[in-house]
Amino acid sequence: MNKKVIMRLCVFALLCQNVPAQTQSAPSPNNNQTQTQAKAVVIPEGTVIQLKIHEPVSSKLNDVGDEVIATIKKDVEVDGSVLLRAGTEVIGRVTVAKAAKRPLKGGMLHISFDRVRFDDGMQKKLTAIVQSASDFGRDEKIKSTTEGTLKGGKAGGDAMRNIGTGAGIGSAAATIIVLAGRSGSSSPFGIGGIGGGSAAAAAGVLGAGVIVGILFTKGKEVRLDAGSLVRLRLERPLSIE
Repeated sequence: MNKKVIMRLCVFALLCQNVPAQTQSAPSPNNNQTQTQAKAVVIPEGTVIQLKIHEPVSSKLNDVGDEVIATIKKDVEVDGSVLLRAGTEVIGRVTVAKAAKRPLKGGMLHISFDRVRFDDGMQKKLTAIVQSASDFGRDEKIKSTTEGTLKGGKAGGDAMRNIGTGAGIGSAAATIIVLAGRSGSSSPFGIGGIGGGSAAAAAGVLGAGVIVGILFTKGKEVRLDAGSLVRLRLERPLSIE
């Protein structure tokens, strides 16, 4: 190889060392578009969730501490995203159970639902109160107090039927006479606002069946059969992560 060729090769090598690197890793096309936006993962306060009770619950038969298991009846969606699927378990416990009493005092039942249990066993704490309950088998809807306590109503219809039967007259007439007999008496025999004296007077007109009817009539129990619908209202946002 002659000297001229060697010199050209050396010059070429020197020139190549001085050429700055031109190649850079090209940015990924639409890099920003490939980043998915975070979906909603919080169910807001005030959301009403429909539950189905697994087993019967009663103000008369259940005790404080009894576990209550329900399942979500329909998907809970936020901004088009399903955060709680139908069939997800919600766990609670009976915190108040008082049987109905005489005269005409209905039962009380308070269920505190405090956990959501997912299929993989993970649990999330929730803060919610029972808004109402519907038992379609008995065609009955029970509303709750502001604290979420379900209360049984007064068995007024039964009381009037008892009065009418004992007196041998229609319940309308019995109602008028009993209402007219209300007083502010603090007699130990006062019944549902009817003083002992006026109750005795009413008994003289209608017969002893009036007093017996009231004494032996108590309020309704709170009873939710299996499959009853419970409406749960979130008191705090529920984060699903």
